[in-house]
Amino acid sequence: MKKYKVLMLLSTYGVASGVNTFAMNYLRGFNHEDVEVDFAVYFERESPYIAEIKSYGGKTYLLPPVKNIFSHVSECRRILHDGKYDVIHDNSLVLTIPIMIAAKLEKVPVRILHSHATELGETRGKKIRNKSLLPFLKMSATDYLACSNVAGKAMFGTMPFTIVPNVVQANSLVFNRFKRDEKRNIMDVSCKKVIATVGRAAMQKNPFFALDVIKKLSEIEDNIVFWWIGNGPLEKEIKEYANRIGVGEHFVFLGKRSDVVELYQAMDVFFLPSLFEGLPLTGVEAQAMGLPIVLSDTVTDEMVYTDLVDYVGLNASTEVWAKHLKKALARKVNRGSYSDKLKQSIFSDVGCGERLMNLYAEMIHKNGGK
Repeated sequence: MKKYKVLMLLSTYGVASGVNTFAMNYLRGFNHEDVEVDFAVYFERESPYIAEIKSYGGKTYLLPPVKNIFSHVSECRRILHDGKYDVIHDNSLVLTIPIMIAAKLEKVPVRILHSHATELGETRGKKIRNKSLLPFLKMSATDYLACSNVAGKAMFGTMPFTIVPNVVQANSLVFNRFKRDEKRNIMDVSCKKVIATVGRAAMQKNPFFALDVIKKLSEIEDNIVFWWIGNGPLEKEIKEYANRIGVGEHFVFLGKRSDVVELYQAMDVFFLPSLFEGLPLTGVEAQAMGLPIVLSDTVTDEMVYTDLVDYVGLNASTEVWAKHLKKALARKVNRGSYSDKLKQSIFSDVGCGERLMNLYAEMIHKNGGK
């Protein structure tokens, strides 16, 4: 049997991106004797993902800038023509319009548009732009996927879509008391209560409000430290704001890290006051590590599979948020018992590759491919 060929579209190979984590976790789950997965991105970034993709037999492409539209389209057509793909799987917005239209012209049988968020952009301007251009993407796609029901409705409305849940590596997310103590010593927080956010330093994650909440919490809770794990466009502004409002002594911007699982071990509470999310993998991971979670009510409850999650309204005051964090810090949790709950949930990576491959096969058959 000839291998299925898939072209996965991402913005970058950045390891801090939940969308990229989704793609890589499913890639790891595939039987690579049955499928070859290549990747195309729009922005260069050094990443361990590149070597990993190649280790599975996949190719990686950096597309020319879209502003150079003729060279961009020419390269897209070349990649698609030479690759003879059965599936193109689009995990981005707007930038992918040329390659998705090219995929239709090249008669790629399955052209997937995948929704990973509940909003079409981080700012009003981007939302307006993306909403106006979205019909071109929809017209070029044959099938719609979403990470959650709310993410699907946000992009596709009443049009039919299939939910493909974000998954995480279940066997790596196991709480260990020794590793916790070791990491807390290394991070010099042995006597601290650690609250942390894992995510891009971007407006979607609501970083300035998060710092306002931490400032309020510092007035009612001793020995706290707040970690921000993940880089992004607002890194400089976030650091400056922390110092300006007087929480610099409680705040550490850790940026891009390769040891996030070990950092989960060292945390006491996971904090996610996002303006919007699709279905945050970080929330799934934090539950597996037995962390009490305080997050905004804009995040779908489809991510909940434990008793650890506490929702707070985005319109609530910083004082209310601080009280919820204080309550979370006081919880007595048997953290080691939660990894099994992940393995029993739909978010476990066990069997995920086979499930997605079967879905690809159904779509290929439906759309007249081999």
